[in-house]
Amino acid sequence: MNEIPLTLRNTLRSLRVKFNYTQEEAAVLLGVSTPTLRAWESDSGKMPFEKIIVIEKIYKTPKDYIFFGKESTFSELLRNQAAI
Repeated sequence: MNEIPLTLRNTLRSLRVKFNYTQEEAAVLLGVSTPTLRAWESDSGKMPFEKIIVIEKIYKTPKDYIFFGKESTFSELLRNQAAI
């Protein structure tokens, strides 16, 4: 698969904020608890695939453009790209 430019990737948290949902509201839409969503926003690497499909629909963003993994890793990649 081709690399998706970092500028097109989104974190789960950034998408939630973009759509103006609180963690509680987004958790209800996803059918999970608020602590589960909070954990996914920090490290979504263990998220079940069926929830990825729901996230894709709720946030109207193709799953290929949603960054899954540790948010700190994503932030580090952005900082490194900016330093170039």
